[in-house]
Amino acid sequence: MASVTIRNLSDETKGLLAQRASRRRHSLEEELRQILDEAARAEAGNPDAIEPLGSFIVRITRPGYDDVAAAIDAQRQRPDRTLPVFE
Repeated sequence: MASVTIRNLSDETKGLLAQRASRRRHSLEEELRQILDEAARAEAGNPDAIEPLGSFIVRITRPGYDDVAAAIDAQRQRPDRTLPVFE
């Protein structure tokens, strides 16, 4: 198995993680291992779960963009209508 060293972790964060481990009756090492395993597997199982940067920028800079995109998608899914005939 691999080993990982984390430097410059604040004492507060370490304390909070130790409390979490204690509540779950794990050692700090075991708790950290589970957190890292969970995070890695979640991303590997669903790589699209993390929003791409471009999509994030559009979402936060263009209010209502999601509504417009949904309306366009809905329009694209509608069947084509017949064109009127003028005589």
